[in-house]
Amino acid sequence: MNHKTLPPGYVYAGNLDFMRNRRQMKAVVILSLALVVTPVVGGLLYAPLGPGWRLLCSRWYGWHLLAAALVAYIPLHELTHGIVMFLLSGMPPKYGLKLPYAYAGSDVWFDRKSHIVTALAPVVVWGVALQVAIAALPGEWFWPLWAVQISNLSGSAGDLYTAWALMRMKGEDLLIQDTGVHMRVMKKKPTEDANP
Repeated sequence: MNHKTLPPGYVYAGNLDFMRNRRQMKAVVILSLALVVTPVVGGLLYAPLGPGWRLLCSRWYGWHLLAAALVAYIPLHELTHGIVMFLLSGMPPKYGLKLPYAYAGSDVWFDRKSHIVTALAPVVVWGVALQVAIAALPGEWFWPLWAVQISNLSGSAGDLYTAWALMRMKGEDLLIQDTGVHMRVMKKKPTEDANP
C-alpha cells in the first residue's frame, strides 16, 4: 500500500543516493557500461553494422533522426516513471535534472512492489516497444533502433540497481520515498511480543 505521508511505526532502514554515495554511484556506472558493451557485442554477433550505417548516411535526416531519438528517449523514460507513480498514488510526480541524472520523483511513500514496478517500467515498456519495431522493420533498421535500445538499457542502470537493492533488503513492510536521485527506505518497527 502507498501512502501520502509516512505512517506511524516506521523506522529508518537505509537509503539509495546515486549523487552522494560513491559506492552506489560506482556500481551504477559499472552496470551502465556493462549494459552498453554487452548489447553492442550481442548486436555485432546478430547483424553487421554496414546496412544500418548506409541507411543513416543515405538520407539527409538519418543521423538527425537517430540523435533526436536518443535525446527524446530521456524525457520519455522519466515520463514513464512519472505516469506509473501517478497511477499508483494519484499524486502528480515531480520532474527535474541533477546532472548527470534526469529524474521523476514523488513525496509519496511507495511499498516495495510498487517502487520496483515504477523503477522497471521504462526499461520494460520501451524495451518491448523497441523490440517490436526491430522485428517489424527491415534489417537495415536494426542498428539505428538497437542504438536506442542500448540507450534504454544503459539509461536504466540506476533503476535496475534500485530494484535489485530493494529486493535484497530485509523486511516485509518497506516503504520507499523516491524524490528523484535520493531514496529513503523505512521499515515497520517490530512490535514487542507480549509473551516472554
